[in-house]
Amino acid sequence: MGRPRKPLTEQRGNLTVITMQTREAEEDSVTTDKNQLKRPPTWLIDNVAKKEWRRIVKELEKINLIGNLDRNNLGGYCNAFANYVKATEILKDQTYYIDRETRNGVIVVKNPMVDIQRTYAEEMRKFASLCGLTIDARLKAAAVKSDKTREAITNKFGNI
Repeated sequence: MGRPRKPLTEQRGNLTVITMQTREAEEDSVTTDKNQLKRPPTWLIDNVAKKEWRRIVKELEKINLIGNLDRNNLGGYCNAFANYVKATEILKDQTYYIDRETRNGVIVVKNPMVDIQRTYAEEMRKFASLCGLTIDARLKAAAVKSDKTREAITNKFGNI
């Protein structure tokens, strides 16, 4: 199995004009609408997830990164976020370690809520990476916009 294919804007190798035009046409053909992102899905677990959905979609529309096909990953991120917030709220009133009584006496063990919180944080990171919510994804999108602007200026005024 080969490497995952990069979008044309992220490729730095020497490509022929025909190859660039072909890949650009391919990328344009897989761009999706955004009409399903206007309202949060009904399967989001609570109001925290729905509020996060609205916030994220509003921000991602500014950089034109997501479409209808990203809906499930974005919903997964929002649900993980809501569960992370719940776990953090519960953990706020508890200690990170708890005393457990055994036959041999009392031992100190890690609070299970710490693992639950960590699990949701990890889930959020995975979905964030898939949806373009990471700084790396946003910087790549910014580089694309910058390259397109530079190219438009060069096309209009020549290589100044």
